[in-house]
Amino acid sequence: MLEECGVVVRVADEFAWIQTSRHSACGHCDSKSSCGTASLSQVLGQKKTEIKVLNQLAVRVGDNVVVGLEEQALLRGSLVIYLLPLLCLFVTAILAQTWLDSEGITVISGIAGLAGGLLWVKQITVKMADDVRYQPVMLRIV
Repeated sequence: MLEECGVVVRVADEFAWIQTSRHSACGHCDSKSSCGTASLSQVLGQKKTEIKVLNQLAVRVGDNVVVGLEEQALLRGSLVIYLLPLLCLFVTAILAQTWLDSEGITVISGIAGLAGGLLWVKQITVKMADDVRYQPVMLRIV
């Protein structure tokens, strides 16, 4: 299980909103002074994210908690979001090139496949948002 610490910023009914800070791995190695990624990370700063979780531990505003997400949920979600649109792009472009043998139609088909893949991802993520297997959970108060 992947874990992240956060602070409770709001509680309503059976839910709590946890604010976490995104941390970059950049800037911790010996080459950070000459690394563009580390410089960009410093310029952009740390971003805050709010996560809505079921308040199973009866936390209050200001409590520090640990939130967890199953690795499989992250892996499946990442595959859906990143791989599915690319797969649709390549499949439609290859089919168009094979059947129609026109470069312009191949490009248009690839773009259409990408757009169709993105719409498909939107439908899947709406279903995933309601699935408890893909929801973060509150593990403990620290």
